[in-house]
Amino acid sequence: MKPILQVALDLEELVKAVEIASKITSSYKCENIWLEVGTPLLKSWGKIAVRSIKELTKCFTVADTKTMDVPLLEAKIVRKAGADAFTVLGVADNETLIEATTARRELGILLIIDLISSREPYRKALEIAKYEPDIILFHVGISVQRARGVTVTELVEEAVRVKEELGVKVAVAGGLRAGVIKPIIERGVDIVVVGSAITSAGDPVEATRRILAEMGLA
Repeated sequence: MKPILQVALDLEELVKAVEIASKITSSYKCENIWLEVGTPLLKSWGKIAVRSIKELTKCFTVADTKTMDVPLLEAKIVRKAGADAFTVLGVADNETLIEATTARRELGILLIIDLISSREPYRKALEIAKYEPDIILFHVGISVQRARGVTVTELVEEAVRVKEELGVKVAVAGGLRAGVIKPIIERGVDIVVVGSAITSAGDPVEATRRILAEMGLA
């Protein structure tokens, strides 16, 4: 499998999100690009945002629900709107993670378990493997990036270790931009999640091209 660029549309404005997504996918199609309806967009527009991105681009669509409770209900909502994957937090209770596995199986939706706020991401990844996630996401949140200047590049080794030991696909997210992505891909990470480096760029299509080039996809 070739690596995937997941474009995180962490915006409040639906029109802007759709415009960026449409420009990117009309230039590069969807073969190695996933579109993420980011949490701010999802909270602002709900399932309308998911449906709009999915129907207008036809790309694989991730709903970044960051679910902590009732995952079956939340997965049903976004799946009906067109989402192909949803996210559940790894710090959630065991019962929530068990139900997330049920949602994955019953709805045919990919389960991404997000390790944001996990104190020991490697150890947590080993613990959640029993819930059969399709993807484990190693994620440094924006607030932490701003306060401490930390990026996900420091978690890459742990992500690669988990991939090798568990045979699960791994993703990384947190302050990624052109110039740092090539070595991450070379280490074997399956999915890189890029947000503001694309969505806040003067030319999102060109920003996407540079990242895809680093990934060997353009």
